[in-house]
Amino acid sequence: MNTLFLLDATEAALGLYQLIFVCAVLLSLYSAYTWYEGRRDKEPLVERKGRILFLLAIITMVAVSFVSYAITGQLPF
Repeated sequence: MNTLFLLDATEAALGLYQLIFVCAVLLSLYSAYTWYEGRRDKEPLVERKGRILFLLAIITMVAVSFVSYAITGQLPF
């Protein structure tokens, strides 16, 4: 009855890429909200922070997608 479930490296890597991708999506949601708040309150520093975070989130999502597809042959979404 005790069976050992083995997870191959490809599936483990895909799970890690999915986790990183979801974190980048959450960062993009937060940064879009920050950008909106900065525009609404007319605060240029907050607006700039939101734009920079949004750019970082997009770059992270694209990079994770490329690496995931190159290694596992699957996209993380």
